[in-house]
Amino acid sequence: MKPIITATVIVLLFFSTGLRSQNEQEAIEVEILTEDGVKISGSYQSPKDQTKLTPVIILIHQGGSSRAEWLELSLWNKLLDKGYALLAYDIRQHGKSSKDNGDIMDLFNNPERAPLDLLAVIHFLERDKQIDSKRIGIIGASIGANLACVAASMDKYHIKSAVSLSAKISAAQNLSGLQEPIIPNNVFYIASKKEQNGLRKEWAYELYERTTGTKKIEIAKGDMHGSLILIEFNHLENSIIEWFEQTL
Repeated sequence: MKPIITATVIVLLFFSTGLRSQNEQEAIEVEILTEDGVKISGSYQSPKDQTKLTPVIILIHQGGSSRAEWLELSLWNKLLDKGYALLAYDIRQHGKSSKDNGDIMDLFNNPERAPLDLLAVIHFLERDKQIDSKRIGIIGASIGANLACVAASMDKYHIKSAVSLSAKISAAQNLSGLQEPIIPNNVFYIASKKEQNGLRKEWAYELYERTTGTKKIEIAKGDMHGSLILIEFNHLENSIIEWFEQTL
């Protein structure tokens, strides 16, 4: 185990992880300390033969899951092969990340909890000298999708492009902490036609209409939610890659 490295409010701990992408490249496990003292655990991997500043994509899982949902998708290796660094992390109270004092339902709406996890991850990436800090993207599912919409709406997150799978517009608004409606920029929305009785599709269209910059929307058949949509409709992984090639 290597020494702990500190930087302002961030603590990093590097060690070999048991989670690996399908091509058996090793990811690095990191621990990042949020400004309110919560330890966030993540898997961080750079493409082979990294010789210049690299764009990076943050992957945020859905509620009740963990970062493992991303490492198990073929999308992980496809993005690495395209030259993107990847960081998938566990939201507080999930996976290997620490718990705080709040309950799980509050976590999905409180602007002083999960958004602090994302900010800490972004600050960590901005301190990595191999990362192009002007080319940070997000892929998020469910609560991760809501966080992606928040980050795409607020300058303090420094996000250039995002993919949102199964967002809930009221929860995204709550997570922003803003009184005025969020206005995302450069977002690709994905939802299923029948998930939550069609509400996720409606919210995706509502967010799409608000979005500035480059925007895109795809509605899949059926009722799959979040990253499960990508398992049932694998072609959407290629749509996501094309999106980032155009916008990140």
